[in-house]
Amino acid sequence: MTIAERIRLYRQQKGFSQNELAELSGVNNKSLSRYELGSSIPPADALKNIADALAISADALLSDDIITIKDKDLLNRFETIQDMTGDDKLIVIKFLDLVIRDYKAKQAYS
Repeated sequence: MTIAERIRLYRQQKGFSQNELAELSGVNNKSLSRYELGSSIPPADALKNIADALAISADALLSDDIITIKDKDLLNRFETIQDMTGDDKLIVIKFLDLVIRDYKAKQAYS
């Protein structure tokens, strides 16, 4: 996946239009359009501003390790869990593990 595709994917996942992302990142709208089309590669400062506006790391825009979650509600919940620390996060993870285990067991026996 190219940087252009990653910018577009993350923008869409966050529910931003190109204009909104351009405004939030301080990147010129025409430049952002060129970045998403792949006709231009964003310089480091623009890449950082875009990543900051999307609340992701610049590495996420450069890396091929992209996890896509199309359900925006679920994505927001996972982002909240990601920000948690300590026991709260461990409790949520253990609960998710239990629910997933039960779901898989039901699927195996149905």
